[in-house]
Amino acid sequence: MLDVKFKLFPGHITERDWMAPSPLRTLFWNTTYACNFNCRICFTDAGMASSRELNTQEAMNMLEHARSVGVKNIIISGGEPFVRKDILDILKYMAKLGQSTRIASNGSLLNYEVLKILRDETLTKSFQISIDTLNPDLYSKFHGVSADELVNVLNVLRYIKKLGFHTTVSSRMTPQTLSSIPELLDRAYEEGWATVTVHLPLLTGRGKNAFSQDTDFLTLLEPAFEHFLKLPEKWLIEMFIPWSQYHPTSKHLEKKIKTVYAGCRGGRDRLTVNPNGDISFCVCLDVQELYLGNIREDNLLDIFRNSWICDMLRHPESHNICKDCKHVAVCGGGCRVAAYVISGRIDGQDESCPLYRHYGTDTDST
Repeated sequence: MLDVKFKLFPGHITERDWMAPSPLRTLFWNTTYACNFNCRICFTDAGMASSRELNTQEAMNMLEHARSVGVKNIIISGGEPFVRKDILDILKYMAKLGQSTRIASNGSLLNYEVLKILRDETLTKSFQISIDTLNPDLYSKFHGVSADELVNVLNVLRYIKKLGFHTTVSSRMTPQTLSSIPELLDRAYEEGWATVTVHLPLLTGRGKNAFSQDTDFLTLLEPAFEHFLKLPEKWLIEMFIPWSQYHPTSKHLEKKIKTVYAGCRGGRDRLTVNPNGDISFCVCLDVQELYLGNIREDNLLDIFRNSWICDMLRHPESHNICKDCKHVAVCGGGCRVAAYVISGRIDGQDESCPLYRHYGTDTDST
């Protein structure tokens, strides 16, 4: 996932060298394909549950297995995780295993009572609530729900903050939502939301309804960056984009605010388990031909250590990725999902990289 995080208030920061050797630390779990929304951009093409999704016991077995190989942090998403009738039982079981969680949700099925249970009986640390825009009509069209749902979700966010969870709102960057980001930043300051996360498009699932994959996203975000810099309260900008430190916009930002380059950790310190148990290196890549295995029969640690794709992510230069670029050991060869979308190959060229744009294949001269 390619993210820009506008962090208004101090909290967690990721400054570890993301290309340095690492154990398997984190697991993304897309809990279900079911969703009560119908968003125009959805990485997993959610809507209806699959008949092959992990049941309660299989989910608990997966969590036990993850814990046995050292995974203490599970990031939960969907679909919409709270469509699952067993989600509270699963989250309570995670707490018994000592596993903390961060949850990505559309927020519509949450209320004060549920959130209080999560605070008191689970190890839930934070919520990322997908809003995308504060315009009720656009929210309705974008999410496929009534415009009134926005009011409900904004109230849920107040409960989330009141109960002490780290509070993040997210927006998927599209031609329709791009202009809404400054307003989200203003509301974040007013409401005390810690972070506004902007997801840059990865054209998987229903993501094809956005920009083209090789769009210069950081240049398009320059008005949002400038707006953020003018807020009365701001902390830093964190970019989960492999090549972001080489972009001219980033170099400009560095002079004005602390800018952290967190890269991409898919296959480097984390894996993703999709609703049917299929294992991927990226939360945005639910593609059968690129599955690394299935949690019902495969060992997470074996896959993490031995998969050729994970090896490619950790040692791109050994797989002829950006072989003429001296920066490949730092940026990891760019975003592999973007490369797959653009070239049709997981080991193809990420043509959205600013160095590639400027120098082509002769990036050794930079």
